Amino acid sequence: MTTKQEKKKLLILTADKKLSAEIDSSLELKNFNIHKAKSYSEALALFKKHSTDIAFIDIENMPAQEMDLVNYIKTRSPKTEIIILTTMNELDNATYSLHYGASFYLMKPVTGEDMKYLIEKLSARITRNSELFEFEHRVLSDLMAGNEAMQKILKLSMKIAPTASTVLIGGETGTGKEFFAKIIHRMSQRIEGKFIALNCGGIPDTLFESELFGHKKGAFTGADRDKPGLVEEAHMGTLFLDEVGELSRNAQVKLLRFLQEHTYRRIGDTTLRTVNVRVIAATNKDLSKKIEEGEFREDLYYRLNVFYLYLPPLRERKETIPNLIRLFVNRNNTPMGKNINKISKAAEVILAEYDYPGNVRELENIIEHAMIMAETSEITEKDLPEFMFKDRLMLTAPDEKPSFITSSDSLNIPTLDNIEKRHIQSTLNLLNHNYTETAKKLGISRSTLWRKIKIHNIEKE
Repeated sequence: MTTKQEKKKLLILTADKKLSAEIDSSLELKNFNIHKAKSYSEALALFKKHSTDIAFIDIENMPAQEMDLVNYIKTRSPKTEIIILTTMNELDNATYSLHYGASFYLMKPVTGEDMKYLIEKLSARITRNSELFEFEHRVLSDLMAGNEAMQKILKLSMKIAPTASTVLIGGETGTGKEFFAKIIHRMSQRIEGKFIALNCGGIPDTLFESELFGHKKGAFTGADRDKPGLVEEAHMGTLFLDEVGELSRNAQVKLLRFLQEHTYRRIGDTTLRTVNVRVIAATNKDLSKKIEEGEFREDLYYRLNVFYLYLPPLRERKETIPNLIRLFVNRNNTPMGKNINKISKAAEVILAEYDYPGNVRELENIIEHAMIMAETSEITEKDLPEFMFKDRLMLTAPDEKPSFITSSDSLNIPTLDNIEKRHIQSTLNLLNHNYTETAKKLGISRSTLWRKIKIHNIEKE
C-alpha cells in the first residue's frame, strides 16, 4: 500500500497581467497547490497562511518591499526556493536579492512552460535534498550517540544550517571543526554550491587579499592573468576560514569589510563585485583573550560569532569512540583492500583508555595505522601504534597462582626467578622491546634490565 504524496506549495507574486494569464493557461502542475498574489501584502498573507516550497517573485514595477519579502521568507522558511523574475531595468535589485537568499533570477519574458520546467527541476531537488537530509541526520545521530554534549551540538547545527548566518566553531586541534562545517554546508540550501576551505594560518599576510578576493592581470609582479578569489569560487556555497585567529590585523580589516558589505574588489581592479557566500570560521584559540591582548578585532569577532559551536576534545566524549572507529574502518576498507570487521577486546580497552591529545584526527590516524598492520580481518593490540602503550602496563596473568597458595598447590609453587623472568618477558613483549620504557615501568635502571635479561636468558619473541 502506497501513501498519498503530499502536494507541494507554490507561491507566485506578479502584477504582470500578461504573465498571469500565461500562467493560468499553461501552468498545470498535478503535485502543486498554486497560490497567486498581485501585491506584497497579499503575498505575505498567503505565505503566512500556507507553507511555501517554491516562490516566484516578479520585481518588475514593484516597490522595494519585494526584497524584504525575500528576506522574510528565507528567515522563516530557509528551505523555500525563491526565484526572482526581473527585467534589465531591475537587474541590480535582482542581483542584490541573492544576498537575502534567493536561489537565482530569470530575465523576462518568461513563459508558463519555462516556469513549469523549472518548477519540476526544483521539486525534484527539494525531494532529493529532503531525503538526503533525513538519511545523513540519522547517520550523524548514530555517530554522536551516547554523548549528550555532542547530541546538542548536532541539534544546533541542524537548526542553523538552513540559515545564511555566519558560524564560529571553537575547539582544540583535531576535534572535527571542518567536519562540522561541512555538515552545516550539506544540511543547508547551499548543498549544490561549493565548500571552499582556507587555512588562515598557512597563508602569508601579503597573499591573503589576493587569495581571498583575487587579482587583475598586471596588478603585481607575477600576476600574468586575471585570477578569481576564493569568495568567487564559493559563490552560492560556503567559505570555511580555518584558524581565523591567526589572521593579521590588516587581514582582519579586509575580512570585516567583506562580511559587512558582501562586496569586494580584486587587487588592481576598480570593479566592485558581489557574491552570495555563507562564511563559517573556526579557531583553536581563545579569541576573547586575543581581543583583550589587542590581537583580534572585537567587531570582527561579533560579526563571525552569530552562532557559536564548541567541540569538546575526544577525551571528554569517549562514548563516541566505537562509532568513530566503525566509520574510519568502513571508510578505509575498500581503498586499502582490507576486510576488517572485528577489534579484539584488548585493543578496544587500549583505544577506550587512551587520552587522544590529537583528538578525532589522531584516532583516525591510529585506525589507519592499525588497519595497515593487521594481518587478518581483526585489529588486535599488536596492530596499534607503540606510543599508545606509553605510561601504560598491561600484563597477562601468569599460568600459576603467584599468591594465595594452598597446601594442594605445594608441588607447583613457582620460583621467584621464574616469576621475575616471566614478568620481564611480558613487559618487553608489551612494549615491543623498548628497553628504556621497560626499565622505567619495572622501576630499574637500563643496565640492571640488561643484566637480568642475560641472567634469565630472555630472547625476543
